[in-house]
Amino acid sequence: MNLLLTGASGLLGRALYAKLSRRNDLALTAVAYSRAAPPLVKADIRDPEAIERLFAAAKPDFVVHAAAERRPDVVDKDPAQARALNVAATGAMAAACARHGAFLLYISTDYVFDGTNPPYHPDSPVHPINEYGAMKLEGERCVAAALGGGNAPLAAVLRIPILYGPVERLEESSVSELALLLKRREPCAVEHWASRYPAHVDDISAAIGKIIDAFASGSPALAAPAAGRLPTFQLSGPRPYTKYEMLMSMARALGMDASFARPNAAPPAGAPRPKDCRMDTAAIESLGYKPAIDFDETIGSVIAPFFQA
Repeated sequence: MNLLLTGASGLLGRALYAKLSRRNDLALTAVAYSRAAPPLVKADIRDPEAIERLFAAAKPDFVVHAAAERRPDVVDKDPAQARALNVAATGAMAAACARHGAFLLYISTDYVFDGTNPPYHPDSPVHPINEYGAMKLEGERCVAAALGGGNAPLAAVLRIPILYGPVERLEESSVSELALLLKRREPCAVEHWASRYPAHVDDISAAIGKIIDAFASGSPALAAPAAGRLPTFQLSGPRPYTKYEMLMSMARALGMDASFARPNAAPPAGAPRPKDCRMDTAAIESLGYKPAIDFDETIGSVIAPFFQA
């Protein structure tokens, strides 16, 4: 199977590239832009002509569209640039898949929900409360419009939570950037309001592998659940954490004193965040996926390299 991966230089994309490149049943073309270096292909997917050249070269049967501007505060600061990637490029990618008969797996977010009534199921009402969530929902709808017709749609959606995993710099993830507080060790208040369900990028990569396998086997799990809808899978980490609780877990993992930090029960500043977007994961589990990576057991290995002398 020919597979095209976008966003291959990002936090999730790197883990997914590592996993998929080990598979002998896939011919993988991995795409990045600002951080592209061989073997990644450099392409600006905001340009529909660049997408067409990618399809002509890679001839994909399956596309994993992971490229996105995922930082809500950055989206708010430059919505036009974020929209070009999160919405326009998604629409162009979906249109290319329709022209070439490729299946598209669109990586979306738990922020399509407002966080007031968890747990959320794939067919729960969507109501994003920030621009990032709104753009990702618009992306879902672009994909459905281009590829969702009939009982055998050519697309599926995977909604994922906040991510963590090996980072190139602590600021790369909103999880790992909390470790900067441990490095500064200055008195501070840390948000203790919203419940998040962090998932390791290797777990998410494993889930994506299950969806690829379902496509290859013609699984009925990828049939349309209802007219005009796409098969939608959701993945949440197994346990909730506030950012304060994440910081405490990091401190324990490194054997550090974090008494300089105090919990702040107020909503965070910046783009609005949902309070609790816990998602039902039955659909992805029906494909044989099970989370294997525990946050408390692994967060230390993610941040420890940045604390070595």
